[in-house]
Amino acid sequence: MSIEETLAAEAAHAEANRDATPAPGVRAQRRSGAGNPAVLSVRLTKEQYDQLSERAERAGVPTSALAREVILSSLGDADGDRVAAKLEEVLRRTLSPDLLAS
Repeated sequence: MSIEETLAAEAAHAEANRDATPAPGVRAQRRSGAGNPAVLSVRLTKEQYDQLSERAERAGVPTSALAREVILSSLGDADGDRVAAKLEEVLRRTLSPDLLAS
């Protein structure tokens, strides 16, 4: 069987069994929320990324899950000004001084 045939067969099997219970030891992940997810790319310094990764490791969650949690928790606030202020604070800490000067 060629790789293309194998991939097609595996894709068909996965679609046919999408609601099946995962095997023991397999961590299934389903995204919550309506609609199609959007992807956000954020630039961090190595030090900032390392700090985020260390916090995520201590919390026992993937780094991207912790970043998503931080963003969503700030968006959950009803006060839009507070969200904007927090976003500005994060951007000021994240962006290089050269970029902010322009």
